[in-house]
Amino acid sequence: MTENDRVLLIAHRKAGNVYWLLPGGGVEFSESMECALMREFREELHLDVRPGDIAFISDSINPENGRHIVNVCFHCEKQGGEITLGSDRRLHSFGFFTAGQVADLRIFPPVNAELANVLGGTGTGRIYLGARWMDL
Repeated sequence: MTENDRVLLIAHRKAGNVYWLLPGGGVEFSESMECALMREFREELHLDVRPGDIAFISDSINPENGRHIVNVCFHCEKQGGEITLGSDRRLHSFGFFTAGQVADLRIFPPVNAELANVLGGTGTGRIYLGARWMDL
């Protein structure tokens, strides 16, 4: 979700490390990606959003254990709610960041340049970004 040329990111803390993500998460059986995104925004940030078009897609493939995550990143619009962190113990913080600020953050998967392009109105040039992995 973007607001005033800034993107909303959520920080997770895991094993003492803090890193940033786009809000979202896994899709449950029989749930559409749009419904999953709306549910995850409510769970993580107590926000109601309306998903729009896909901004970009990437894979995160862990070379050590074969875990494979497909990241489908949507544009979305706030519909209601006030941002507060959900109850998941991994949730650490949230913030809105400009294109310049995004460049210096530790974002998983590493899509910093693509987020900056989206914020700058240039898009990514591609929808599917290929495989992106970064060790914690």
